[in-house]
Amino acid sequence: MTIAHYYPQDLAAALHQRWPTEFPLLPKPAVLTAFISVLYQASLLFEEGRPVACHAVLAPPAQLAAQHVGPTDFHWVHFAEPRAWNEQEVRRLSPAVQQGSSLLAVEPVGDEHLQLWGMLFSGHAWDQVLDGPQRVAAIVPHALLVQVSGPGSLVFYAGSRRVLTLQRGRIEGHGFLQFPQAWGEGRFVENQQLAGPAVADLSWTPVHEECIVQFVLHMQRRALTQSRASGHGVLVVLVPTDRVATLTAPGGVLRPKYRLRSPAAGPRYPTLIRALVRRLLELGELSWAHYQRSTDAELLALTAELDHFADDIAAMGAVDGALVFTQQIELVGFGVEIQATQVPLTQVYRALDVEARTLQPVPADHGGTRHRAAYRLCLAAPDCLAIVVSQDGNVQFVHNQAGQVVFWDQLTF
Repeated sequence: MTIAHYYPQDLAAALHQRWPTEFPLLPKPAVLTAFISVLYQASLLFEEGRPVACHAVLAPPAQLAAQHVGPTDFHWVHFAEPRAWNEQEVRRLSPAVQQGSSLLAVEPVGDEHLQLWGMLFSGHAWDQVLDGPQRVAAIVPHALLVQVSGPGSLVFYAGSRRVLTLQRGRIEGHGFLQFPQAWGEGRFVENQQLAGPAVADLSWTPVHEECIVQFVLHMQRRALTQSRASGHGVLVVLVPTDRVATLTAPGGVLRPKYRLRSPAAGPRYPTLIRALVRRLLELGELSWAHYQRSTDAELLALTAELDHFADDIAAMGAVDGALVFTQQIELVGFGVEIQATQVPLTQVYRALDVEARTLQPVPADHGGTRHRAAYRLCLAAPDCLAIVVSQDGNVQFVHNQAGQVVFWDQLTF
């Protein structure tokens, strides 16, 4: 079977087809192609040993001013002299615009050329999930925005709305901007126990379930984002609590070099979650929506502690070996060796949609050491979940589904 790959001119044509009619018109195909081509070429370069990652907006200053994208949303850095729009300028400036709160600002000049007129900075990440109290998004430019997330990986937005994804030369074949919900739903089977005794008399509902799952995803998202930013890879493994003893016993598939025991006050993460649950119930509603809207000082303080915990997890993840948690997010140990090298595995499957209804066969040795360890672990211990962050910043979720090792490529957090 021949697999077609997409090039800048194909992307420009696809963007014109998918562009929302309520947005300002895109430039002519030749100009749009040139804009995309520079970003694509830049994505293949390295800056101080790391692949280029950055964000850009295609809009002149007058267009942004007319949309009232101003000082309260973005700090404008307007160059006294515009710079040429080419991949080397993008490479040099990329360290300043890696975060979703920052953008290279580009504008067309005439019908054929582009120039880099400045940068936009904000305290808010417009392209990420906003998952804490008082975390608000900036007013997003009503224009074409692009995220470069790695070699050949580009995500195109109309404002904050994703309209097209390119990864591995294919448009929207795979790559997810948020944690795959199908990956989490039904797999955190201990959520009510994680919430603690405060919910003992509560009629447990999907709204409560969502809230606890989102707390788990929030912590993981923060820890993995920190790991990516630091430039080191990490392998995270989640195991059912009642399987820890078996999996970590002599001869088991997990061999912790640094095994941990719970402090007298109890495991840090479950303790924080139970405090958050208790406070939300005191405020009258245990739901993720209520948590996001809240301005309560105690919730804000607990959220800060949750973020500190995630940062500590990221730091431990820098140690060689895997991080292992129970599915109640109690840290079992770090520097964990995966003892599954004898498990025969020749093929794994890439999920081409969030629900993993469509799968693409891939050789099991296509990834690095961490990826192969995660694949073999999930085959040997099907009740384990794994998350792999490679040194170049790519992220995969791995799980065993009906005897097949399936992974989801994750673009960003």
